[in-house]
Amino acid sequence: MSFAMELFVWLLIDTALGFLFYSTGCFILKVLTFGQYKIKFKNFSSFKGDKAKKINLIMLLGFSFYVSLIILIAYLNN
Repeated sequence: MSFAMELFVWLLIDTALGFLFYSTGCFILKVLTFGQYKIKFKNFSSFKGDKAKKINLIMLLGFSFYVSLIILIAYLNN
């Protein structure tokens, strides 16, 4: 029972963080291209079903934004 609950919690965390990284990546692409890049922003229910290469790259962009933000904050605090 404990394993099933732990698995459920980790899947929930994976979905939430993946959607956060995806939405951040979409926003960054829109800002960097001044709105010229047309991307369909998927809703939360259809997000998990579509794991295309393009979506994974957008998630990587969002993840790298948060990593660079953490590094910048750590650098400024020293």
